[in-house]
Amino acid sequence: MPSTERNLSLLFIINASAATYLNMTGTFIPLFIRSLKASVFEVSLVLFIGNASTTGAMMLGGFLSDKYGRKRIIMLSGVFWIISSILFLSAKSWPETIFYTAISSIAFSLFVPARAAMIADIVRKSSFGTAYGLINVAWPIGGMVGPLLGGMIADRYGWAAFFFFLCFLAIIYMFISFFLTESAERPRGIEEKAPKILSREIVLTLLFFILMHIFANTSRAILKTIFPFYLTENFGKTKTEVGIFFSAGFGLATLITQIPSGFLADRLGRKKTMVYSTLPLPFLTILFLTTNDYLLTLLVYMAITGLWSATWPASTAYITDISPSARKGLMVGVRLTAVRLGFTVGPIVGGFLWDNFNPSIIFYVVTIFLTLSLLLALLLKEETHIK
Repeated sequence: MPSTERNLSLLFIINASAATYLNMTGTFIPLFIRSLKASVFEVSLVLFIGNASTTGAMMLGGFLSDKYGRKRIIMLSGVFWIISSILFLSAKSWPETIFYTAISSIAFSLFVPARAAMIADIVRKSSFGTAYGLINVAWPIGGMVGPLLGGMIADRYGWAAFFFFLCFLAIIYMFISFFLTESAERPRGIEEKAPKILSREIVLTLLFFILMHIFANTSRAILKTIFPFYLTENFGKTKTEVGIFFSAGFGLATLITQIPSGFLADRLGRKKTMVYSTLPLPFLTILFLTTNDYLLTLLVYMAITGLWSATWPASTAYITDISPSARKGLMVGVRLTAVRLGFTVGPIVGGFLWDNFNPSIIFYVVTIFLTLSLLLALLLKEETHIK
């Protein structure tokens, strides 16, 4: 397909813009809401509702990309991000941010399944993991740039400048999306017959797959929610220093893992890559309980983030391998719904534990959830054995 290389290049730039936007908001929106006199639990409540919005819309985003095309849905997500950025500028109290966060979250639900489905549309199955890993390098680029840039803007120029910059990023995202070539054209006037995909074996596999992602991403969301406060209140870090921490803890960590993990997903297999990446995680979280050293805390956080992110190409390839071509967007939406369920539950759990218990309890809970995720990964069937 002549447009394949062009589309992949554009998707990379679009993804980098989205990643910068999302990492700026993911790191600093909790601190912005906190600045509006919200408690940590109230901050987690806003994040819970935002993530619930993402979860509810994720399968819809995949379905809409199957029905109306990947490009249209990617552009629609940009509209939502522009609206959200403008609305945040007017926030005077923390309850207002619930609606604004929900709009931003729905935009994410539209973008991610459409993006993954477009990659699946235009590359060979045997090289999907590698291609997905290469495109995913955009996430760590945004993960490094977004928190650092966001912290500097918020510290030096204030929250208004922060949200104006987010609006600018969303406009760039929209402009570049316009040049994409649609990858999933549907014949007009012809109704596709929905394939029967839900055999008993696939249902059981999907159940293990979904639960694995829920437990692991609940753990990730707990850590992501409490760590800005952990860093500012336990280590006395500024917003800029929090940004640097997340630039390394997410951005650099995922940059290191994405290309190798995509290659391993194609060569070693989807399930094995997921299992080997998840195996060390419960042991790593225990290390948070043994140290008050900032550098070691950063390295452990990087290791956890990097290893879990190594499952992304494999798990997306796994779900598309067992999906019919006409339902790739929907099935990617199923995976992402499981991811977002974890991110829906995680902030409320993290906020409640932070306000009511010693931080060590949080790390024990995270260890338990990651252990459950590992056990579920082991129960998955090899993708080549699923009928």
